[in-house]
Amino acid sequence: MDTTLASRDLSGLFEEAEVDYDFFTKKQNPQSMAFMAELMPLFERLYPTRYHIKTLLDVGARTGSGTEFLATVLSPDSYSRLKCTVTALDIDPRMARLCRALRPQLEYLVADIFEIHDRQWDIVLCSHCLEHVPEPEPFLMQLRRLAREHVVISIPFREDPETRIKPHLHSFDETFLEAIGAENVTIYDGFHWPHSQIATFSVPPL
Repeated sequence: MDTTLASRDLSGLFEEAEVDYDFFTKKQNPQSMAFMAELMPLFERLYPTRYHIKTLLDVGARTGSGTEFLATVLSPDSYSRLKCTVTALDIDPRMARLCRALRPQLEYLVADIFEIHDRQWDIVLCSHCLEHVPEPEPFLMQLRRLAREHVVISIPFREDPETRIKPHLHSFDETFLEAIGAENVTIYDGFHWPHSQIATFSVPPL
């Protein structure tokens, strides 16, 4: 997070994006970064040897805090065994404007993934987004079309349909993982997600 943010006049962008500044800085920002940090063991399994230089697309990036975290820890200038140039993508142009004001160094695309036909990335990442999508299976198939090497997914797991939060349209369990051929599955209790367990996994490209 840019420490000079408080001195900038970004109140209009936050209002336009319907993002509360305190919620963004104290809740959403740390949670998004934690979700990305929890994916590091999966990246290590997918790329166990040194060194790899890849491209990565973060689908459903929203304000870009998680994307920026990845761009930092996987920077081509870092010690990371997996080095990535990272692109953010979201369908909401308000989020793009907010992210571009906060993080002008990030490439941020505004697009429906089903409308992307002329570009691919080595890794396509979708963290805590699939549960918001009306039809997860076709969405996941398109993620696989956009990937050259791996699709990496993180989702709430076994979220109680009776008590799950309203923006979540689906509850995922072992049946879903088996149906999509999930690989490298890890199920765990997340530091920043109190409502259920989390599942991280990969699927191959098409």
